[in-house]
Amino acid sequence: MADSLEKRYPPYEGTEPYLHLCFSDADARRVRPLLHRLFVRGVRIWYRIGRAKTAAVRSERDERMLGASLNVVFLTDTFRSDGDAKNELLVCQRKRRAVVCLNTDGKDSGLSIGLNPNTPEYPAPDAGEAEDALLHAEGFTQSLIGPPQEPNIHWIRRATVTAGVIAAVLIAAVAGFFLLRKSTDPILNPVETVAFSDASVENAVAAAIGRPLTEERLGEVVSIQLSGDLLPEDLSDLAKLPNLQRIELTQSAALDVKNHPELYGYALVLIGGDPDE
Repeated sequence: MADSLEKRYPPYEGTEPYLHLCFSDADARRVRPLLHRLFVRGVRIWYRIGRAKTAAVRSERDERMLGASLNVVFLTDTFRSDGDAKNELLVCQRKRRAVVCLNTDGKDSGLSIGLNPNTPEYPAPDAGEAEDALLHAEGFTQSLIGPPQEPNIHWIRRATVTAGVIAAVLIAAVAGFFLLRKSTDPILNPVETVAFSDASVENAVAAAIGRPLTEERLGEVVSIQLSGDLLPEDLSDLAKLPNLQRIELTQSAALDVKNHPELYGYALVLIGGDPDE
């Protein structure tokens, strides 16, 4: 998850004003919806994830951290027990850098992490409120925002192509064996073991990987297409797709995205419509 976060939302390495998003490595999945919102808005964000393997890397990270115009703490219970994350906060405070805190659960932010009592703190129970709080936070300026950005999904395509080539070779090697036994051996005729509550999501998954749908095969899904003009009312089935990264949807359906915050963590790509509009 940590590796895919950096590939999907590359930390800013330029020289224009940027913010430093400070969070626990264990919260990578939880912070992704907020990171996605800020990234597509064009906010320049630098963050570190994983421990520095050398003193040189540690020095480079400290330089980037202290060079940020604003340091944003993504406070969770995990952060409170993460020594590395808390140390970053303390370094920023000792160097008198600007810090704000997004408190995700309303719990202690003083003694548990050593936050300066004068530090601006904002409630952030979900990604939407966290984004709104940050955009209006003390120290956040328009200079931190550049052109809108698109998440990097090319690495997913490369991985998918590589996996497809390997799969094709394996399939070719054993195709004769399976064709000979398929009609007589019930073990080689798997049945569907996954049920979806919404038919349109089920059809989209089936279109992506074929049938039968089994728990083992759901990990293959990295992209689906929801072709209807309306989004399904219940999108909880997306949680069954652990590696889903990209969702294609019509322009009409996209109008309802604001009512489905569970979609914010994915790359949303519009399909159909008049290209001249």
